[in-house]
Parts: sequence; structure tokens; C-alpha cells
Amino acid sequence: MLNVAIDDSDSLYRNGMEIFLEELFLKEQDESVQFNKLTKLNATQVDVIIKSFVPGAEYICQPILKYRSKPGVIIGIYDSEKSPYHDELPLCIKNIVFINRSEPLDTAREQVTQAWKQSVENPDTLPCKKCLKCKYRSLTPQQMTIAKYMLQGNDIIKIAKLLEINVKTVSAHKRLMMSKFNLSSDYELLHFLNNLKKHNPPVHLFMD
Repeated sequence: MLNVAIDDSDSLYRNGMEIFLEELFLKEQDESVQFNKLTKLNATQVDVIIKSFVPGAEYICQPILKYRSKPGVIIGIYDSEKSPYHDELPLCIKNIVFINRSEPLDTAREQVTQAWKQSVENPDTLPCKKCLKCKYRSLTPQQMTIAKYMLQGNDIIKIAKLLEINVKTVSAHKRLMMSKFNLSSDYELLHFLNNLKKHNPPVHLFMD
């Protein structure tokens, strides 16, 4: 039996993905499938991980994934029109398969099937724990502080006053954050920061 762990807040899509994977693995591998919610405990041992990615999340460390010890397939679900693939994916998602939420079933089936075959044929040692060699991106302490105030609903003028710095400095940090994580709008930036706070929190800087 194959174990699949899912982290996606869209229950309708999640249920559809379960049906899709159950049918795929029964047909391709003659294997039944068991589904669970993705947790720190099961992330190290499941065969397949399904995880949603907001824009920018493909550049950051994924703590829940970096201690994986069992080769398998990670499927990243994304909504954006921009492809999340880039040359410096963090080691914990180096071999990820990204699938757009609106991907045709035939295309998704082909991608997942190919990724599974590769994981079975080449069960390489996972590089996830080699964090010092990883090229994941992060916010600077100043950017983290600005991010905290942004998530509290403050605009750049208010943030500049709170931090007693120039408005242009705050604006420059905001542009750098958007550029660093390939974000195109304030909506994407706030969505990214909310995700960062939820899944990868530097607690001392995000505390209210």
C-alpha cells in the first residue's frame, strides 16, 4: 500500500486529487493508496506528498520536507500563471513535480507517472539535510520587521514612522522582497508573507 500525505486547504480539489491518485496508482502500479494529512511526523516516511505552493514559496526552505528519508514523489500544486520551476530550487524540493491547479488530467497523469517511475528506478539518497549547501532564499532581519508591520495592515508611510526610517527605504525593501521571490503584486506579497508566517515562522520576528 502506498501512503500519500496532502497539505491543501481546498477540500474540493483535495478530494479530486485523492480520486485521481487512487485511480492512477491502481492502474499503473496495482497498488492501493492510503491518504493522510501532511504532518512533520509522516513527511519523512510517506511515498507521495501533495503540497500547495503560493507564489514565492518555491524559493524558501520547507522545514516539513527537509528531513525526508524515504525516496518518493513530491507534487507541488500552484495557481499562478507563472511556472514555479527555476534553477535554484531548495534541496528539499529539488525533484518536485509542479502541477497547476487547472492542469488537464492527461498532462497531470503523465507528469506524476513519469516522476514515480524515476523515483522507483533511481532511489537516490536525498540531499535535503545538507542545508548549508542549499540555495534557499530568506528575508533579512530588516525585511522581516517590515513584513511583520505589513501583515498588521500598515502601509509604507506608517511603517516608516514606526521604524523611524525614510519612506524610500521601506519602499526599497518592499521592492527587494518582491524581486527576491518573483512576486508581481501586493496581493502576491501579502499572500507569500502570510504563508511564510504560517509555515516557516521566525518566531521572534513575527510575534505581535
